[in-house]
Amino acid sequence: MRLLPSRPSPTAQIKEAVRGIHVSAGLDAPRSGTEEPIVIGVTSPNIGDGKTTVALALAGSLSTDFGANVMLVDGDFHTPSLGKVYGLEDEDGLKEVLAGTTSLDSASHALPSPGLRVLASGRADGNPARLARSLQLVELLKEMKRRNKYVVVDLPAALNSMTAPTLAKRCDGVVVVVHAFKTSSSDLERTMDLLHGANVLGVVINRSSTSIPSWVARMLDIKG
Repeated sequence: MRLLPSRPSPTAQIKEAVRGIHVSAGLDAPRSGTEEPIVIGVTSPNIGDGKTTVALALAGSLSTDFGANVMLVDGDFHTPSLGKVYGLEDEDGLKEVLAGTTSLDSASHALPSPGLRVLASGRADGNPARLARSLQLVELLKEMKRRNKYVVVDLPAALNSMTAPTLAKRCDGVVVVVHAFKTSSSDLERTMDLLHGANVLGVVINRSSTSIPSWVARMLDIKG
Protein backbone atom coordinates (compact mmCIF):
# COMPACT_ATOMS: atom_id res chain seq x y z
CA MET A 1 0.00 0.00 0.00
CA ARG A 2 1.33 3.46 -0.89
CA LEU A 3 0.36 6.82 0.56
CA LEU A 4 -1.00 9.02 -2.19
CA PRO A 5 -0.23 12.73 -2.53
CA SER A 6 -2.62 15.35 -1.25
CA ARG A 7 -4.52 17.53 -3.68
CA PRO A 8 -4.67 21.36 -3.80
CA SER A 9 -6.89 22.88 -1.14
CA PRO A 10 -10.45 23.64 -2.27
CA THR A 11 -11.40 27.24 -2.94
CA ALA A 12 -13.33 29.29 -0.42
CA GLN A 13 -16.45 28.93 -2.59
CA ILE A 14 -16.17 25.13 -2.60
CA LYS A 15 -15.57 25.13 1.16
CA GLU A 16 -18.74 27.17 1.64
CA ALA A 17 -20.66 24.72 -0.56
CA VAL A 18 -19.37 21.81 1.52
CA ARG A 19 -20.53 23.53 4.70
CA GLY A 20 -23.95 23.78 3.09
CA ILE A 21 -23.88 20.03 2.45
CA HIS A 22 -23.08 19.48 6.13
CA VAL A 23 -26.21 21.42 7.08
CA SER A 24 -28.45 19.74 4.46
CA ALA A 25 -27.38 16.28 5.56
CA GLY A 26 -27.55 17.14 9.25
CA LEU A 27 -23.83 16.51 9.59
CA ASP A 28 -23.33 19.70 11.58
CA ALA A 29 -25.58 18.50 14.40
CA PRO A 30 -23.96 17.27 17.63
CA ARG A 31 -22.75 13.72 17.08
CA SER A 32 -23.26 11.07 19.74
CA GLY A 33 -21.04 8.55 17.98
CA THR A 34 -23.92 6.10 17.59
CA GLU A 35 -25.31 7.42 14.28
CA GLU A 36 -25.56 5.04 11.35
CA PRO A 37 -22.84 5.44 8.71
CA ILE A 38 -24.11 7.06 5.52
CA VAL A 39 -23.37 6.98 1.80
CA ILE A 40 -23.43 10.37 0.08
CA GLY A 41 -23.46 10.46 -3.72
CA VAL A 42 -22.34 13.49 -5.73
CA THR A 43 -23.69 13.96 -9.25
CA SER A 44 -24.35 16.75 -11.76
CA PRO A 45 -26.37 17.25 -14.93
CA ASN A 46 -23.37 17.20 -17.28
CA ILE A 47 -19.69 16.29 -17.41
CA GLY A 48 -17.50 19.20 -16.34
CA ASP A 49 -19.91 20.77 -13.85
CA GLY A 50 -17.51 20.17 -10.96
CA LYS A 51 -18.97 17.13 -9.19
CA THR A 52 -15.59 15.45 -8.69
CA THR A 53 -14.14 18.62 -7.15
CA VAL A 54 -17.05 18.78 -4.71
CA ALA A 55 -16.76 15.05 -3.90
CA LEU A 56 -13.05 15.48 -3.14
CA ALA A 57 -13.71 18.50 -0.93
CA LEU A 58 -16.60 16.81 0.88
CA ALA A 59 -14.61 13.65 1.63
CA GLY A 60 -11.65 15.69 2.86
CA SER A 61 -13.87 17.86 5.03
CA LEU A 62 -15.64 14.91 6.65
CA SER A 63 -12.30 13.32 7.43
CA THR A 64 -10.65 16.49 8.76
CA ASP A 65 -13.57 18.26 10.46
CA PHE A 66 -15.16 15.21 12.07
CA GLY A 67 -12.12 12.98 12.51
CA ALA A 68 -14.07 10.20 10.81
CA ASN A 69 -13.08 7.28 8.65
CA VAL A 70 -14.16 8.15 5.10
CA MET A 71 -14.07 6.15 1.87
CA LEU A 72 -14.04 8.17 -1.37
CA VAL A 73 -15.29 6.02 -4.26
CA ASP A 74 -15.24 6.62 -8.01
CA GLY A 75 -18.63 5.28 -9.07
CA ASP A 76 -18.47 6.90 -12.50
CA PHE A 77 -17.98 3.86 -14.72
CA HIS A 78 -18.26 5.98 -17.89
CA THR A 79 -15.87 8.88 -17.32
CA PRO A 80 -13.89 8.11 -14.13
CA SER A 81 -11.84 10.98 -12.72
CA LEU A 82 -10.38 9.96 -9.36
CA GLY A 83 -7.87 7.62 -10.99
CA LYS A 84 -6.48 10.56 -12.94
CA VAL A 85 -6.44 12.80 -9.87
CA TYR A 86 -4.42 10.32 -7.82
CA GLY A 87 -2.45 8.51 -10.52
CA LEU A 88 -4.43 5.28 -10.14
CA GLU A 89 -5.52 4.82 -13.75
CA ASP A 90 -3.58 1.56 -14.07
CA GLU A 91 -4.52 0.20 -10.64
CA ASP A 92 -7.25 -2.18 -9.55
CA GLY A 93 -10.37 -0.45 -8.26
CA LEU A 94 -14.12 -0.72 -7.83
CA LYS A 95 -14.66 -2.82 -10.96
CA GLU A 96 -12.13 -5.43 -9.85
CA VAL A 97 -13.59 -5.57 -6.33
CA LEU A 98 -17.07 -6.12 -7.79
CA ALA A 99 -15.69 -8.82 -10.09
CA GLY A 100 -14.11 -10.58 -7.11
CA THR A 101 -10.58 -10.46 -8.51
CA THR A 102 -9.23 -8.32 -5.66
CA SER A 103 -10.22 -7.17 -2.19
CA LEU A 104 -11.38 -3.80 -0.92
CA ASP A 105 -8.24 -3.58 1.22
CA SER A 106 -5.97 -4.17 -1.76
CA ALA A 107 -7.79 -1.85 -4.16
CA SER A 108 -8.27 1.15 -1.85
CA HIS A 109 -5.47 3.57 -0.99
CA ALA A 110 -4.74 5.76 2.02
CA LEU A 111 -4.66 9.52 1.52
CA PRO A 112 -2.67 12.01 3.64
CA SER A 113 -5.78 13.12 5.54
CA PRO A 114 -6.11 10.72 8.52
CA GLY A 115 -8.87 8.17 8.07
CA LEU A 116 -9.43 8.97 4.38
CA ARG A 117 -9.09 6.31 1.67
CA VAL A 118 -9.86 6.34 -2.06
CA LEU A 119 -11.20 3.57 -4.29
CA ALA A 120 -10.72 4.40 -7.97
CA SER A 121 -12.92 3.01 -10.74
CA GLY A 122 -10.43 0.38 -11.89
CA ARG A 123 -9.33 -0.99 -15.24
CA ALA A 124 -11.58 -3.98 -15.85
CA ASP A 125 -14.21 -4.06 -18.55
CA GLY A 126 -17.80 -4.42 -17.45
CA ASN A 127 -21.32 -3.43 -18.33
CA PRO A 128 -21.97 -0.22 -16.32
CA ALA A 129 -25.71 -0.87 -16.05
CA ARG A 130 -25.12 -4.41 -14.81
CA LEU A 131 -22.54 -3.21 -12.29
CA ALA A 132 -24.90 -0.51 -10.99
CA ARG A 133 -27.70 -3.03 -10.47
CA SER A 134 -25.53 -5.80 -9.06
CA LEU A 135 -26.00 -7.39 -5.67
CA GLN A 136 -22.21 -7.20 -5.33
CA LEU A 137 -22.40 -3.40 -5.27
CA VAL A 138 -25.12 -3.46 -2.61
CA GLU A 139 -23.00 -5.74 -0.44
CA LEU A 140 -19.84 -3.72 -1.05
CA LEU A 141 -21.54 -0.51 0.06
CA LYS A 142 -22.67 -2.29 3.22
CA GLU A 143 -19.09 -3.43 3.83
CA MET A 144 -17.76 0.10 3.34
CA LYS A 145 -20.35 1.44 5.78
CA ARG A 146 -19.24 -1.12 8.35
CA ARG A 147 -15.69 0.19 8.06
CA ASN A 148 -16.33 3.92 7.65
CA LYS A 149 -18.53 6.64 9.11
CA TYR A 150 -19.00 8.17 5.67
CA VAL A 151 -18.79 6.88 2.12
CA VAL A 152 -18.64 9.58 -0.58
CA VAL A 153 -19.36 8.34 -4.11
CA ASP A 154 -18.49 10.36 -7.21
CA LEU A 155 -21.46 9.38 -9.39
CA PRO A 156 -21.81 9.71 -13.17
CA ALA A 157 -23.29 12.88 -14.63
CA ALA A 158 -27.04 12.28 -14.72
CA LEU A 159 -27.64 13.34 -18.33
CA ASN A 160 -24.63 11.44 -19.66
CA SER A 161 -25.20 8.06 -18.05
CA MET A 162 -28.16 5.71 -17.74
CA THR A 163 -26.63 4.33 -14.53
CA ALA A 164 -26.73 7.59 -12.54
CA PRO A 165 -30.34 7.22 -11.27
CA THR A 166 -29.74 3.61 -10.21
CA LEU A 167 -26.52 4.47 -8.39
CA ALA A 168 -28.13 7.52 -6.76
CA LYS A 169 -30.80 5.31 -5.21
CA ARG A 170 -28.05 3.15 -3.69
CA CYS A 171 -26.95 6.19 -1.66
CA ASP A 172 -28.49 7.48 1.56
CA GLY A 173 -28.35 11.01 0.16
CA VAL A 174 -27.34 12.75 -3.07
CA VAL A 175 -25.86 16.17 -3.78
CA VAL A 176 -26.36 17.72 -7.23
CA VAL A 177 -23.63 20.05 -8.54
CA VAL A 178 -24.54 22.60 -11.21
CA HIS A 179 -22.24 24.98 -13.10
CA ALA A 180 -23.41 28.57 -12.66
CA PHE A 181 -22.48 29.55 -16.22
CA LYS A 182 -23.09 26.35 -18.17
CA THR A 183 -25.97 24.41 -16.63
CA SER A 184 -29.34 25.29 -18.13
CA SER A 185 -32.60 25.29 -16.23
CA SER A 186 -33.89 22.49 -18.46
CA ASP A 187 -30.82 20.38 -17.68
CA LEU A 188 -31.35 20.76 -13.94
CA GLU A 189 -35.05 20.01 -14.31
CA ARG A 190 -34.31 16.83 -16.30
CA THR A 191 -31.70 15.82 -13.73
CA MET A 192 -34.13 16.21 -10.84
CA ASP A 193 -36.70 14.16 -12.76
CA LEU A 194 -34.15 11.39 -13.32
CA LEU A 195 -33.26 11.40 -9.62
CA HIS A 196 -36.89 10.94 -8.56
CA GLY A 197 -36.87 8.37 -5.78
CA ALA A 198 -33.38 9.30 -4.58
CA ASN A 199 -32.88 11.39 -1.44
CA VAL A 200 -31.58 14.67 -2.90
CA LEU A 201 -29.94 16.63 -0.08
CA GLY A 202 -29.45 19.82 -2.06
CA VAL A 203 -27.87 21.61 -5.00
CA VAL A 204 -24.34 23.02 -5.02
CA ILE A 205 -23.86 25.92 -7.43
CA ASN A 206 -20.28 25.76 -8.71
CA ARG A 207 -18.50 28.89 -9.97
CA SER A 208 -21.25 31.16 -8.66
CA SER A 209 -21.21 34.49 -6.90
CA THR A 210 -22.80 34.72 -3.46
CA SER A 211 -26.24 35.11 -5.04
CA ILE A 212 -28.40 32.21 -6.20
CA PRO A 213 -29.33 32.37 -9.90
CA SER A 214 -33.03 33.24 -10.16
CA TRP A 215 -33.90 30.20 -12.27
CA VAL A 216 -32.38 27.88 -9.66
CA ALA A 217 -34.31 29.63 -6.90
CA ARG A 218 -37.57 29.31 -8.82
CA MET A 219 -37.02 25.64 -9.61
CA LEU A 220 -36.15 24.73 -6.02
CA ASP A 221 -38.83 27.04 -4.62
CA ILE A 222 -36.28 29.01 -2.61
CA LYS A 223 -37.92 31.96 -0.93
CA GLY A 224 -36.05 35.24 -0.78
